[in-house]
Amino acid sequence: MKSPLFKRKGIFFVPTSLIGWIMLLSGLIYAVYTFIDIDRRSHSVSDTLINFVFNLIIIAAVYSLVAYLSGKIKSK
Repeated sequence: MKSPLFKRKGIFFVPTSLIGWIMLLSGLIYAVYTFIDIDRRSHSVSDTLINFVFNLIIIAAVYSLVAYLSGKIKSK
């Protein structure tokens, strides 16, 4: 891979290519879809948030892992 897909800014990974932006947008769209699906089946606000936070952590972990493995890591 010649150019990195992500650039690290602090603890966040910012997309630097079209594929990186597509991955970020697909993760956000999937998070919104997951929230709507959980909200449709839950009975209370706390039930929705508890189940959504767990899924959001998994989505963020997968995004961070892919960005870490395919991004340009700065070494001091």
